[in-house]
Amino acid sequence: MLVALILAGLAAWAVWNYLQNVENEITAGQEIVEVYRAGETINEGTDGAILLSDFNNNGELIVAGTDQAEDVPEGAITTAEQLNQVLQGRVAAGPIAAGSILTESQWTSITVNIIPLAEEIPSGKQAMTISVDNVRGVNGFVEPGDRVNMIITLDIGFDLLPDDFSGVTVEPGTTEEGTPAETEQTVVTYTRFVLQGLPVMATGRDIRPEEGAEESVDVETTTETTPDGQPVTEEEEAGNDTVFTLEVTPEQAERIAYAVENGSIWLTLVPGDFVEVETSGVIIDNLFGGDLVEDIFG
Repeated sequence: MLVALILAGLAAWAVWNYLQNVENEITAGQEIVEVYRAGETINEGTDGAILLSDFNNNGELIVAGTDQAEDVPEGAITTAEQLNQVLQGRVAAGPIAAGSILTESQWTSITVNIIPLAEEIPSGKQAMTISVDNVRGVNGFVEPGDRVNMIITLDIGFDLLPDDFSGVTVEPGTTEEGTPAETEQTVVTYTRFVLQGLPVMATGRDIRPEEGAEESVDVETTTETTPDGQPVTEEEEAGNDTVFTLEVTPEQAERIAYAVENGSIWLTLVPGDFVEVETSGVIIDNLFGGDLVEDIFG
């Protein structure tokens, strides 16, 4: 019995020693470093000073922890001194997901004065925003400071066609007795430029540069990151809305609102030397460049 107990003890020690060696081999060369994570989602533009104040008062917006050095993203903030140095006087360049390791590239300095859009509107003008899809909005090629034309297609009564429109006439029919038939309202689909040369103040949230400025200021931004600091990739969607803020007069604003509410609009991008062009519009009768009724029926 004594020999059996001794052998059992030796076997248990040998197993423990083997497992200990395996654990040592696994952890050999692994370095543990201090990291700081977002306690909750940090929105783009969040002031780093606010986050630091919360952190220094034992808040939960930034959480200190540890991780293996090989799993820490490049530029990670690993000391409290570095955290204060990076965040002080800076803002989040992009959204940071909750649990993400904080890195230096996620923060940017604000070096320009933010001017309210209202101060960019000339006297007598107003800012008005419209939204179209990418195809009708020139596929996103419109930039702040450009000018655009607006085309509208809508159904209108024939008798409301403009006086300068030509190319089609409608004769009233007759009854079996030969008397003129009652006039019925003829509706036609009409397409024409409704406004031309509208200045684009902003596309999305990007505002045109001030007059006399050489170029707009580029600010480094980062996309939303995963908890391990890697950027979150999103599938690009075709046909996203393109949002334009236009500089218009009150009368133009009314016409745009009517066009958007009652018809289908397209935008065209024009060059810097664009001069407004007079057009008479298009209906089915002159779509092909002639008198369709005469071409078909002689």
